[in-house]
Amino acid sequence: MKIGKMISVLLSLIIPSILYVHYYPWLYNKINNLTERGQDLDDQMDFVNVMLMFLVTWILIALFVFFIMTPLILKKK
Repeated sequence: MKIGKMISVLLSLIIPSILYVHYYPWLYNKINNLTERGQDLDDQMDFVNVMLMFLVTWILIALFVFFIMTPLILKKK
């Protein structure tokens, strides 16, 4: 059960990281080709950047749970 939950959490963090690093610049470039308002962004996915985005997101969620949610849960008991 814990392994399945861990895989679910990992996928829920890695997918937005990939979207942020690859899909959004690609979409921006497609829209920019139509509007011609600025320079294109580099839309090549860099594995290290994806992993860094994943780690930063995971750390922020962990800090949120530790500092915000845990005191609220303990206060209710």
